[in-house]
Amino acid sequence: MRVNCNISAIIANNQLSKSEDALSSAIERLSSGLRINKAEDDASGMAISKKMHAQIKAIERSANNTQDGVSVVQTAEGALSELENILQRMRELSVKAASETNSGEEKDAIQVEINQLIKEVDRISTSTEYNTMTLLDGTLQRRAYADKDNVSATISDTVTAGEYSIEVTKEATRPSVDLDLPANAPSAGYISINGVKVDIEAGESISSIESKIQEACERSNATMSKDNGTMTISGKMYGKNEQLKITFSSAEIAGMFGQTDTNIMVNGTDCEAALKKGFSSTATLTTEGANITVKDIGSFEMDIEIPGDTKYAECVIKATDIGIMRIQAGANEGQQLSIGIPEVSMHTLGLDNLNLRTEDCAKDAMTRLDDAISKVSSIRSKLGAYQNRLETATGNLNEYNENITAALSRIEDCDMAAEMTEFTAQNVKTQAATSILAQANQRPETILQLLQ
Repeated sequence: MRVNCNISAIIANNQLSKSEDALSSAIERLSSGLRINKAEDDASGMAISKKMHAQIKAIERSANNTQDGVSVVQTAEGALSELENILQRMRELSVKAASETNSGEEKDAIQVEINQLIKEVDRISTSTEYNTMTLLDGTLQRRAYADKDNVSATISDTVTAGEYSIEVTKEATRPSVDLDLPANAPSAGYISINGVKVDIEAGESISSIESKIQEACERSNATMSKDNGTMTISGKMYGKNEQLKITFSSAEIAGMFGQTDTNIMVNGTDCEAALKKGFSSTATLTTEGANITVKDIGSFEMDIEIPGDTKYAECVIKATDIGIMRIQAGANEGQQLSIGIPEVSMHTLGLDNLNLRTEDCAKDAMTRLDDAISKVSSIRSKLGAYQNRLETATGNLNEYNENITAALSRIEDCDMAAEMTEFTAQNVKTQAATSILAQANQRPETILQLLQ
């Protein structure tokens, strides 16, 4: 029997520690419902589950996107339904106007109603919106995007789909003047910076003058810097509209700073840009401040807004396909659906200058209205197909979400029955180990009986 080393107690203590760790793990899983609560529980399983979480969130968002697409289609289709009713009424009036039984007053009344219906068709075309986007006026055909956050783009209705590149090749500059730094002032006078006056005393040190000029720059929207005996005073903004004006009280004071003129006025310069791709050889370029406008013979206009602190920039303007709206219908890149909503107006329907005052005009109007009704019906048919596809995509995404969520559950969630069994077993082991440890700690006391 040994006193210094109680092997039985050590064994019991080790088993107690293992049982307590297992019991704590079982309690954590039972309370959270998760099999993986931290990386050590299942390193590879956690990595997989986190990717699946991201996938599930993306799938849910994609399902919402397709539902939004359904709403867009329903909005457009509802407007087209009303527009088709108007066209049917217009055709009815054209049939009535084609009859010679109508008096001149009746034909005038028919034309008045036709004119009002024409206005309503165009009103529906320009006012049918979803999320502030007009759907039927053709603006979906003229969307443009820039690939830089600090560049915004607009594109006119004469531009076809494609990419248009503009590169800013010359930096915009601020107005600036370089001044020499003498040892001290030879005589009294002043220097004025954008109207803010700096008094100079005879013999005043240049450090004192610098301090005054620095303060004047802060008050006059200018900046001051020094480099190798030269002081540079600059405006704060870029572009030709930014001006810097410096005035000296005398030629002697001007000469003190290395200048020959007592009045100096300078402006900044605008940036210059070069056309890189997508424009005809006849295209011309003009700049105005920090804005760049590119024009060609097709009345194309593109404005690029460049912040004042941007000296060089390059961006690509992308004109989207005509009438195409892309919907992200999947969790990954490239999983998109496209729906097309063309412009629907009196012009695109071929109903410009509709006149029912004569029999021949009324007959011509019937033919044109038949074509217009056919066009609107065709568009509505396509929108119905789009809606069916989007609803199918939504159902598929919901099924996909259900299946991948079930797969995630098998990886991440705990089996409550199995964990309860583990909890019970480890709880019993912990109690047993505690009891045995207590008895093992009492065994050395039996040695005292040998000493009696």
